[in-house]
Amino acid sequence: MNQPLRLFYAIEVPEETRIELEKFGVTLERPWRAVKREQMHITLAFMAEVPETELDRVMKIGETVATGCSKFPVEISDTAFFPESGEPKVLYAKVSGGSSLTVLAEALSRELGELADPKKFKAHLTLARSRGEWARKMIRKFRGNWSVAEIALFKSIQTEGVTKYECLKRFPLK
Repeated sequence: MNQPLRLFYAIEVPEETRIELEKFGVTLERPWRAVKREQMHITLAFMAEVPETELDRVMKIGETVATGCSKFPVEISDTAFFPESGEPKVLYAKVSGGSSLTVLAEALSRELGELADPKKFKAHLTLARSRGEWARKMIRKFRGNWSVAEIALFKSIQTEGVTKYECLKRFPLK
């Protein structure tokens, strides 16, 4: 029997922005572990368990939603934490993309229906993760922006405690 797929739709971060964020990541102290450059993205819709038989449907949804959205700019700025109170687990850069970003994420979730994670969309770019010790003192402002011209469908592969992402297909925005 086939294992369900872990998939997500995302906006890829341009390489020059990834390089700058990676430079920031090497300055982090324990307990923070910086996200690897090749894993930096802005998640639009996450799907934890997708049967392989649903993959074609998931791809068609991406194509339909992408062709219904125009290109738009996004910008990253200040850092913040998840959860917002208590011991932080995720350090992220805030992402703004106006209503276009929210409309895109909500359209994907709505069309994916029961396949999509039901959590409300919160635009962010994960920079680092923390385990253990309390570490709520990291504040940094970022300035970066780019035009979003496509979305991508990724497969998340976990092997021996290591997560890798494989891009399955890119969908241009109109």
